[in-house]
Amino acid sequence: MNPLLLLSGGALLGNELRKAGQRREAINLLRQQNQLLGDPTGGFSGGTGFGPNMVFNPLGSYQNILRYTDQMGDQQIRNMVKGIAAAEPYTDRAKKRDFERNMAAARFRTQLGTQQGLTLQGQKGAQALAQQGMGGAMSALASNYQYQ
Repeated sequence: MNPLLLLSGGALLGNELRKAGQRREAINLLRQQNQLLGDPTGGFSGGTGFGPNMVFNPLGSYQNILRYTDQMGDQQIRNMVKGIAAAEPYTDRAKKRDFERNMAAARFRTQLGTQQGLTLQGQKGAQALAQQGMGGAMSALASNYQYQ
């Protein structure tokens, strides 16, 4: 501390002047830092957009945020619709191939069942004819047999 200020009875005044000078230096340093680094809020006056600006200004920050999110939502919907429209021919072809494959399998199962039925029916018919023939042959043998 300055000894002259102590001697003149102005110690309190000198101390306050020193503090004021330090505050001024700190404020100047902060201003220089903001000039070098830029505004820490990025130049947005409303910050988040909530506050008095949102109530009194119909075109204020809150409305800007709302309009932006609405536009982003609309754009995402448009992109989704474009993606679906672009994928539709591929999915339709895949569904058509699946349908045709299933129909071919159903036709094959039907044909296989029909062939099995016809084969079984033919076997039963042949067996019946064979039994009938054997019965006739046996009666013919028995009637022509001469007992001695």
